[in-house]
Amino acid sequence: MRFAPRLRPLSRLAALSLLLAAGPVPAEESRFATQAIRCSAVFSVFIDANADDAALAAKFRKAQKIFEEVYAGERRDKSADAATEIATKRAALLKEFRDNFKEREPYLHEEGVLCGAWAEGFLAQGENWSFIPVIPKVIAQSARDEYSRIGPASFTRWAK
Repeated sequence: MRFAPRLRPLSRLAALSLLLAAGPVPAEESRFATQAIRCSAVFSVFIDANADDAALAAKFRKAQKIFEEVYAGERRDKSADAATEIATKRAALLKEFRDNFKEREPYLHEEGVLCGAWAEGFLAQGENWSFIPVIPKVIAQSARDEYSRIGPASFTRWAK
């Protein structure tokens, strides 16, 4: 008993042609890439909300740049097109943050803590980071205290 009909050679060629004509299928982003671009957006909020504090804004710009590099590296795309893609994705995330702020505010605050703790793992390496810390599952109390203070105040100022 046969369960599936066999394709004739011409049918196989037609099926292959249709598959190739459809173009490349975009790969799913890894959790790592997804979190890096989200952290880039979170730090964009921190930069905007703390523009009046030069030292803090500089630290946040550095963290945002690191997350962009991590995202591009994870996607294995460091071309000029990557910068455009990063800016587009970050803008979409910022729109999502703003559109859903009231319903998602506590989650955004916690994501700020997570991203802040992850950024501290990079920033602690100095100017030229050489290893990528894992996305934190355990957050140092000092990082939690700092970003639990910075995050809510930043998101509230930014969302107005």
